Amino acid sequence: MKIPAELRFSGSRAQLVLLGVFHFKDSGLDGYKPKHDIDILSAERQTEVGELLDRLAAFAPTRIAVEWKRADQARLDERYSKYLAGEFEIGSNEIYQLGFRLGKRLGHEKLYAVDAESRRYEPWVDSKKWAKAHDQKWVYDHDWHKRFEKLYEWEDRQKTLVPLADYLLFINSPERLAIGHGQYLVGGFKASDGAEYPGADHLSGWWYNRNLRIFANVLQLARSADDRVLLIIGAGHVPILRHAAQSAPDVELVEVAEVLGAGASRDD
Repeated sequence: MKIPAELRFSGSRAQLVLLGVFHFKDSGLDGYKPKHDIDILSAERQTEVGELLDRLAAFAPTRIAVEWKRADQARLDERYSKYLAGEFEIGSNEIYQLGFRLGKRLGHEKLYAVDAESRRYEPWVDSKKWAKAHDQKWVYDHDWHKRFEKLYEWEDRQKTLVPLADYLLFINSPERLAIGHGQYLVGGFKASDGAEYPGADHLSGWWYNRNLRIFANVLQLARSADDRVLLIIGAGHVPILRHAAQSAPDVELVEVAEVLGAGASRDD
């Protein structure tokens, strides 16, 4: 069976690009602690940033969203306004290097904060203690975390060896996004007895809820079929956001490869 043509959700829709990034200046808040840094302000890396901005500018986003708490939009507005006025010197953070610089190039008066706090389940249950108390210590008898750690160490090194656009193409590839999301689905996630699901509840209340709130914020920016929204966010968020975007009837997901795979380089 097929959906009749007249019932299909067709027509022009707002376009959405989910650009997953690594933290140009890591703050140490993620599980993996980088062992290799890149100097995004070096001459070589600044050339690469300029080339990346060329490609993003070719997409011509009408709204640029960044990983900044929506509740703190006023502070983002203040910094961006000062930047446009030449009164704020940007640092290494990807929000500044990509969001601020691209917004200025395209003449945007505002950037949009879309990050959100999650609404977690209460009371929180420690899945590791729960598993031990319910004879399910076996859910932790695996080497997945070590294997993920090795992958992250390899990637950490690779970011110092390849051009910025190439590295972002890699971490936004469907295969890499799927693998990265898998880390959330091992270990304590499996702890359950049919009535209690401490691992799944923690993940849905902490991680899924936060990302669905982010996606709700993003959808508020896709107000017409003429809108082209660019979201710049940590790559770990992208799998859930991508899943939602692929089903949302009012946006068309544009693959990162389509955007970063085109565009002529020029000085920023």
